[in-house]
Amino acid sequence: MTATEKYLAMNNEFCKLRDAIYESNVVEADEDENVQQSVQMALGVLCQYLDYYKELNKVKSREKTKQ
Repeated sequence: MTATEKYLAMNNEFCKLRDAIYESNVVEADEDENVQQSVQMALGVLCQYLDYYKELNKVKSREKTKQ
């Protein structure tokens, strides 16, 4: 596995996790505001790590284009 492949896999899983957390079509109990903020901060840390990993390993990825 290359660093690019690893980055793309991590980024894909990050997006799945983020989307699952914020799925709006679910009936669920309200969460405590402090917990919500903690989750947002944790996602921010993970996103920063992905950016760091990408830069450190000189990963080249391209943005998806809308069709």
